[in-house]
Amino acid sequence: MRSIHLYILHLIIITLACCILSSCSDGMQANRLYEDKNILRIAVPSDPRSLDPAIAYDVVTWPLVRTIFHGLIDYDDDLNLFPWQAESWTISDDGRTLIFKLRPDVRFSNGRKVIAPDYVYTLERILDPTTKSPGQGFFRNIVGARAFQDGMADHVSGLKAPDDETFIIELSQPDLPFLYVLAMPFAYVVPREEIEKEASDFGRYPVGTGPFFLSDWRRGLILRFKRNPDFYNPAGIKLDEIEIMVGGDATVHMMMFERGELDIASVTSSGIPDPDFIRVMKNPNLRRLVATQSLNALFYLSMNTEMPPFDQVKVRKAVNHAIDRDRIIRLISDRGVVANGVLPPGMPGFNEHLKGYDFNPEKARQLLLEAGYKDGFETELMIVAQNSTETKIGQAVQQDLERVGITLELKPVTGATRIEALGHRKTVPFGTFGWYQDYPDPSNFLDVLLNGRRITDINSNNVSFYNNEKVNSLLEEAAFITDQNRRLGLYQEAEEIIVDEAPWVFLYHPNMYILRQAWLKGLKLNPVWPIRYEKMWIEKD
Repeated sequence: MRSIHLYILHLIIITLACCILSSCSDGMQANRLYEDKNILRIAVPSDPRSLDPAIAYDVVTWPLVRTIFHGLIDYDDDLNLFPWQAESWTISDDGRTLIFKLRPDVRFSNGRKVIAPDYVYTLERILDPTTKSPGQGFFRNIVGARAFQDGMADHVSGLKAPDDETFIIELSQPDLPFLYVLAMPFAYVVPREEIEKEASDFGRYPVGTGPFFLSDWRRGLILRFKRNPDFYNPAGIKLDEIEIMVGGDATVHMMMFERGELDIASVTSSGIPDPDFIRVMKNPNLRRLVATQSLNALFYLSMNTEMPPFDQVKVRKAVNHAIDRDRIIRLISDRGVVANGVLPPGMPGFNEHLKGYDFNPEKARQLLLEAGYKDGFETELMIVAQNSTETKIGQAVQQDLERVGITLELKPVTGATRIEALGHRKTVPFGTFGWYQDYPDPSNFLDVLLNGRRITDINSNNVSFYNNEKVNSLLEEAAFITDQNRRLGLYQEAEEIIVDEAPWVFLYHPNMYILRQAWLKGLKLNPVWPIRYEKMWIEKD
């Protein structure tokens, strides 16, 4: 997930502080400023780019999208797929046809019943190039998808609705991860009439089938979500409202939290400043309120392989050798492990034998010399301005590269700007990026992020624009075979080539630490959906 991704990984390491003062947790519980037991209050540094499920693609926005929209299937707490707005599904013996029976009691928040043609429309909209959905690549294995995208057909022939409660998807080839794809927010059902009414503003005025609807959005100030009276399972939702304050950095959010104004302190990686994180972890009264989870995620620096000087392998290897990853782990208070490759340790197919790149400035200088950059070069690194962790990492990288003759300028931008810019071809030479799994399969990292045949001019997930035909072939072969051991072997072979050609600086795999107010209930972490607002509620003693 774009990281989204997800994605973005700096938004993945969610560190939510309970308090800073060493003994204030019990007192804060008694001093919550708001008496509303059923209103969840959080804060974000900036507005979401969009709440349209076809467009949104980062790990801060996706939990908000899930409050408004639902789809066919989802994960339970044990990461098993289960029917959500589908009652059931069946898969043909050849693995190419999926048949979903829909619940008859699902309605959009405008009151209209959801029918199977709504799902046909939803997936066609994702595949429509004019939508500019970053998720379109996940659905190209549907029969007729490419003809539809190329303007050769008015509809996707592999999407069918023989009646209002039956939805059929036909795939061009067996695709083991495709059920995972259908659990992603991209596939959450949307109403045609509302999109035709709002056009490009649908992400500002969303209408879905989730437990909440957006009641107020004042940009730069606040978002409010209220319980959806037409939700098909009202007994499962305990919150009446979710209130999201927009603006301020981690320090401001911490102050608000300490005053009892927020139920969780922050939803960015800068949630707890490092000194406070250490203090929280050492304090037993606060440590008991910590929820932690290892993440199938990667924070990396993307080098645009279509732009000089990063079009040279030796330059990219030099940059990898120039950066002290152990130092970066210390800078993030040991909230992660050094990455030697693409796949995280918890991902199927993880290769523990990959050696990665050691910290070797002398070797870096030699590689630059061989590449024709005896005196180094100048470049810029795009980072997220509101994220203190990214700033520290950027400064460390800047210092490391300076020692080998590379002059690096940091370019702070908003998270939304960074996502959009990196996805445009030949636009950004060097940028911080991260990926949090969309689903628990190695294809979600290797195929989605590094298959050159998936490159698009805009909204590309392959933000390094890396294109190796051997890698592309291995990844596509792996996607369509059913022998899991063979699949994982092909992914490992592809990853070895990728690491050797170094389109990224592989930095670290993060761990997540969440601290919440004692009155916040229902928080249960898993690696796919770490934050599920719809399952939480407020309960004071």
